[in-house]
Amino acid sequence: MTTAERNAIPSPANALMIFNITTNCLDVFVGGQWVPLACAVPHKNCKEIKQANPSATDGVYTIDVDATGPMPPMQCYCDMTTDGGGWTLVLNYLHQGGTNPNLNILSNSLPLLNSTTLGNDESGTIYWGHAGNALMNALQFTEVRFYAKTSAHSRVIHFKTSHAGTISYFKTGTGSCSGIQSSYTLLSGHTANLPAAAANFYTNQGNNSMTEFPYWLWGTYHWGIRGLGNRWEVDDYPNNPNFHTYHQIWVR
Repeated sequence: MTTAERNAIPSPANALMIFNITTNCLDVFVGGQWVPLACAVPHKNCKEIKQANPSATDGVYTIDVDATGPMPPMQCYCDMTTDGGGWTLVLNYLHQGGTNPNLNILSNSLPLLNSTTLGNDESGTIYWGHAGNALMNALQFTEVRFYAKTSAHSRVIHFKTSHAGTISYFKTGTGSCSGIQSSYTLLSGHTANLPAAAANFYTNQGNNSMTEFPYWLWGTYHWGIRGLGNRWEVDDYPNNPNFHTYHQIWVR
């Protein structure tokens, strides 16, 4: 069971033992508290967790993206519901309009999920940031899912893709997302013009491959997260940071 499910057990008996799928640890209740006895090697991503436990629910889990490699185990947020579940959150920016905070490129951690309400400001928190190329390369994934919305209009971006060029670009920082406009599957709630309308693609943006206009249509519809230093855009072109925006990228 998860940590939340464990904590919800009413009056656990002394010496009660459970396997915690959030931490991959064997926990025992002693002295009025839960204590980890032993911990297994964490799964590499949320997809592996979902495959090991099909009943796993949305929430925070511990993963080890490179197993015995140099990267430490880290917490991540798993979406175990959308499109069959198994999605690992790798980019999360809930941006308050009128502000222009710096992005956070992550190398040994992943952003967690908190609020999804436009207008909230999560800059500078554990919910703000995106995985850099090295961390993306360590994650084993074959699908990418995009979600975004803005206070500027009611359209929502929500689609997934297995486009090889996009996956390679996000892992290496070299290349582009060119071709994504004809290689995607729309998901629940999608009403935006992108990615179908995309005709322009920034290239070779390194650790900012997911943020610096990976796909867009000139002067019309853009995916941009502090693009060119101050542009927060979701299927539009305000050319400023004045609107509330929310961007997510998940991998599976």
